[in-house]
Amino acid sequence: MQMMNVLCGVGALAMSAGAAFGGATGTMYAVDSSRAFYKVDLTTGAKTLLYSVSANVGTPGGLAYDPASSTVYLSSSSLDSLFTLDLNTGTATLVGAYGDSTVVMHGLEWDGSTGTMYAASGGGGNFNAYTVNTATGAATVLGPLGVTSFSNLGYDSINDVMYATNSGADSFYTFNRATGAMSLIGALTGPTNPNGLAFNKDDGKMYMVDNSTDTLYTINLTTGAATAIGSTGTGNLLGLVYIPVPAPSGAAALGLLGLTAIRRRR
Repeated sequence: MQMMNVLCGVGALAMSAGAAFGGATGTMYAVDSSRAFYKVDLTTGAKTLLYSVSANVGTPGGLAYDPASSTVYLSSSSLDSLFTLDLNTGTATLVGAYGDSTVVMHGLEWDGSTGTMYAASGGGGNFNAYTVNTATGAATVLGPLGVTSFSNLGYDSINDVMYATNSGADSFYTFNRATGAMSLIGALTGPTNPNGLAFNKDDGKMYMVDNSTDTLYTINLTTGAATAIGSTGTGNLLGLVYIPVPAPSGAAALGLLGLTAIRRRR
């Protein structure tokens, strides 16, 4: 009986860690211009309303996630500022102003390989790429994007490549993190107003929302062609971010090891 109780206790720990060890995926989130925050189904495209982001953020734009600190960032295109976002409550907390009132930061993405936040401005005649200080919000110009209209950024953390879309050309690009220049890969062939862009490291796919077709897509990283998954429903989705399943805690990992050890002893 004692051995059975030990096995059950360790088994519970193993189940709590099973998501990370069993290949479970995380969650895709999206935000629209009215501050509505959604969970997005990656198999159908359907969105589920979770809450409204706090009003102090103004008009939301891009979303980004730093897995090292488990921090979600949100760009305000109306206040020209960077915020952090509490996923549990929807509360946005000001980090600081970008320091340039001409920016309209729709593109926002975290590069985990160097710990750098990148951003792309797409309005008011300002079509530049930036790095953003996540402690102060201050934005530093990298250089011109080489395109006009709104651009969005997505970081492939598996292959260490930053990508971008542009709503003026309805096309897919690589993004030069040294200069900010975008290089054409190919036309999206379907979407007519690409917005939120996010990479899912668990399935190795780049996802995109388009707020003209109200559709969730995957993008072929070699050709740029977009493949429709399904309708997100009417709305004006602007930001997209994927939050992976956290790594197992030390206790859960030890539980799995303990279960293995017990099985060996038996």
